[in-house]
Amino acid sequence: MRNLPYATLAIRFAIAVFVTASLSPLAQSQSEVPFRLLNGTVIVVSVTAGDQGPLNFVLDTGADTTILDPSLASRLSLSPLPPVRQTTLQGIRSVPRSSLASLAVGSMQVHDLPVMVQDLAPLRRFDSRLQGIVGQDFLLHFNYLIDYHRLVVRIEAATEIRDTIDGDHVSIEAGGNRMIVPAQGQSLRRATLRLLLDSGTSSFVLLRSGAQALDVPAFQTAQEVTTGGSVNLRIGQVQRLEVGSAQLHDVPVILSAAQPGEPIGDGLLPTALFQSIYVNNREGFVVFNPRTGKS
Repeated sequence: MRNLPYATLAIRFAIAVFVTASLSPLAQSQSEVPFRLLNGTVIVVSVTAGDQGPLNFVLDTGADTTILDPSLASRLSLSPLPPVRQTTLQGIRSVPRSSLASLAVGSMQVHDLPVMVQDLAPLRRFDSRLQGIVGQDFLLHFNYLIDYHRLVVRIEAATEIRDTIDGDHVSIEAGGNRMIVPAQGQSLRRATLRLLLDSGTSSFVLLRSGAQALDVPAFQTAQEVTTGGSVNLRIGQVQRLEVGSAQLHDVPVILSAAQPGEPIGDGLLPTALFQSIYVNNREGFVVFNPRTGKS
């Protein structure tokens, strides 16, 4: 058995919190936000939360809500809201909730954003500077391109990125503050999968439905550490994975026996498997490894 590094909420089955947040008209032109990688895959950006900043947050497309560490929530003197239920592999637990006056990442800014307050100690063991997680309830308001080669997130004000790239438009399933995309997988069987696009994990994960659909044999065991504790998992390999025009071969995969009741698809697809990803939330599509130079 080997230990896999903790990669933010690598398997987080949180119940979606449906929020209505007001957008700031701050963004008027394309901007870039530099990032660094934690454990080689997890994106860490500089943010301003309320009157605090700069702060180190994980940018996590797989987290449906934004999360603050209790130490930051205390400094911001946030007033508590009724708690919400969070589903993990260890069961259901109650998580405190509050509202953040404003959160800004480069030219992206949202006001009156509901947030979860959750102890990020397992994540801070790898980087003590981390204070929170930027989730989908924030990100879904914007179009952006994650560039792993240049280590920047390019934020689109209008259509300036869309107008200069080519590539297959892969539709995003709407709803629940989640980005679920279709993919074709091949192991002992071939099947269509629905995968949660996740910048907060280093591991390709298949839930029970996905592992059974592809009939993926396990050849190793592993232990994954999440905010809910340690989980024993099996490791296999998917011979071929196609998402749009992007093709991946012999991809290691964590096989989870869990099949949560929440609609998160058949597994987690790390964005770090690709060189770059363009996310267009306004029109509801993603381009994997977009080609530049479109006239």
